Amino acid sequence: MKTCLNRLALIALFGVVAPLMASPVEVAEDNKPVESVELDESEGGWVFGSAVGLDFCSKQLTYGLVDNPHAIMTPSLELSWSHDDYFTIAIGAEGIFDMTNYGAKDGGYNDRRWKYQEFDPYITLSKSWDLNDDTALVTDLGYIYEYHPRSCNKPAQDYSNPDTQWLTFAIGLEDNFLNPTFTVEYQLARQGAEGETDGKGGIYATFELSHEFDIGTQMGMEEGALCLTPVVGIGMANKDRNMADFEANDSFMFRDAFASIELAYMPVEGLSIAPYIGCHQQIDSKAEDAAGDDDFVAYAGIGVSYEF
Repeated sequence: MKTCLNRLALIALFGVVAPLMASPVEVAEDNKPVESVELDESEGGWVFGSAVGLDFCSKQLTYGLVDNPHAIMTPSLELSWSHDDYFTIAIGAEGIFDMTNYGAKDGGYNDRRWKYQEFDPYITLSKSWDLNDDTALVTDLGYIYEYHPRSCNKPAQDYSNPDTQWLTFAIGLEDNFLNPTFTVEYQLARQGAEGETDGKGGIYATFELSHEFDIGTQMGMEEGALCLTPVVGIGMANKDRNMADFEANDSFMFRDAFASIELAYMPVEGLSIAPYIGCHQQIDSKAEDAAGDDDFVAYAGIGVSYEF
């Protein structure tokens, strides 16, 4: 589940708003008006939403490690159904496109320039609980199928990068000054030849803090039109994940620290243009040794999304 932002610069996130409803004035038999009754917005039922996105990033990172030092492009599409009284279910997909011939030169697979080298369909189930007037608890459970095109494999080799599957879970607080989020990714399926390190059972988790500053309102813009969001966090992994990534035989380690900052501009309702920068620093000595010169990695990108 390779993304350039380690699930921080997340591209194509959106919410749905229940339609406002007003009850008409009723007239009794004596022609006197009857007091109108406001309807609960939740009676509006299920609401459909959709979003498309396109992200350009200077590097492709997986858990803070460099997968591709060259630029990648990630388009995405998501459809959702939500109900205020119940939950939100979303289905979607994103693809990772090489923008250089890195796959043929150093990546270990054929030239995939301007072709996708990974396709990830997914489904998520999320729920928000209001804890009080100022805070909400948000949970998210997801499943991802990671597909790699067979043409990525060199003809002279056996296929060495089969598909795999992931289970994800996230829990966090919203509407605070600091919004903490804990996210876990668990690899469900093996990803290698029998007897080799395959990643099955690998767990990578992050704990992060973020805050959205609505700087546009200070410039006379509408609320939400221009927002600055810094994020800081730490990543950790179990033995199976470490063995799969760099054969570190440790049961658990705090692997990397990361930070990013995003400036999201919404010129019209639904459209977001968000440039960002970020970095990862390997903090465990074995992870640092495995990363070599890339123990510290900085990246930059821009994400464009539209919700409708």
